[in-house]
Amino acid sequence: MKVTVLGTGAIGYPLAFCNCENCQQARIRKGKSIRKCASILINDDLLIDLGPDVQTSMTMYGKDMGNLKYLLQTHIHADHFEPALLCTRLPHQIEKKLQKLHIYAHPWCLKYMNAQIQELEQVDLMSQEGANQLNVAIHDIKAGDVVTFANYKVKAIETDHDLEHGSLLYVIHQQDKNLFYATDTPELSENALKQLENIKMNVIIMDHTFGDVDYSYSHLNEKLFLEQIDKLKKIHCIDENTKIFATHISHEGMKYHEAIEQRAILHGYHIAFDGMELEL
Repeated sequence: MKVTVLGTGAIGYPLAFCNCENCQQARIRKGKSIRKCASILINDDLLIDLGPDVQTSMTMYGKDMGNLKYLLQTHIHADHFEPALLCTRLPHQIEKKLQKLHIYAHPWCLKYMNAQIQELEQVDLMSQEGANQLNVAIHDIKAGDVVTFANYKVKAIETDHDLEHGSLLYVIHQQDKNLFYATDTPELSENALKQLENIKMNVIIMDHTFGDVDYSYSHLNEKLFLEQIDKLKKIHCIDENTKIFATHISHEGMKYHEAIEQRAILHGYHIAFDGMELEL
């Protein structure tokens, strides 16, 4: 399994109109401190979150969106789903017919995705006609469900991040390797821990929106991130060989990359950066 980290930012880093010290330092230092909206690509054909920066990221890192076969959508928030990108699949937008894109998401998430697409292009994603126009297949998935396609096995994991609109975390299994992609999320619920129990993770990429600040509503800060790692160790998801990365980085309590990476290493994990590649 090859993983390309397309983006690691919470909305984006530096924040568009912010002039705090952290944002100013990121603009000066650039490099790994510049973060696009969070998203990852697996093996060139499986995307997690069709966010507003995906097209730019894929082009920057030599990836072709035409090769995508599967989309796992975590939730509907604007930094994770951009309906205009999906609408570029309409026949009048492209010259060559694309292969079908299979979209997996919570049914409530799919409902709101559909509403945005209908508003933009008057296409009903949930109808057969609309799916045919976009050349997609829609699959609803709920927390605890396991789906298989190609040589992937995906398990959806509960999160309390946005209960109203349907949010999920995902474990992706391929060829005896497991990746846990866990953004966006607050503390892992008891149900989530039960769903994860005894799944040995090779890599964990988890929400670390906030750093050394008390605020953590619907996301994790450094303290809560470390607490979740301890919980995952207790249910036998993590051992000494598991690689742990933080993502969805905000300017709130999170400095430029090199500074927060040094701090993370002291606690036994790393800070992901845009363009990072992993081989599992």
